[in-house]
Amino acid sequence: MAVTKKSPGYQVDGRVSIGLDALDEKEKQAVGGIITDRAHFLASTADSRKVQKLSRDRPLYALKVPSGLRIIFSRVGEEIVVMDLMRQATLDDFGRKASRTRAGGRRKARPASHPNSSK
Repeated sequence: MAVTKKSPGYQVDGRVSIGLDALDEKEKQAVGGIITDRAHFLASTADSRKVQKLSRDRPLYALKVPSGLRIIFSRVGEEIVVMDLMRQATLDDFGRKASRTRAGGRRKARPASHPNSSK
């Protein structure tokens, strides 16, 4: 995992800087003000209405920021890793695909019958 910013208990993955490059200046400033350091990030996540849990099994969360953006992060104990930046619409698409997969379940491939097995 490429890390662009790191301090004790806080890391920002390189994917976030790629996402920042695609934003306009106003959006860059909004996101940059949040991820600049651990203290700013913790202050932004203090409002639980802005944080959405993304997985039942893993400690993945999305922090709502202006313009429909979401900062994707993991938090295990005191360790925070800012993993990605995406729009809510993209996150919704992932959610729909995941729910379709869960609803349909995984299908097992039927074993191929061997030509000699019927003898």
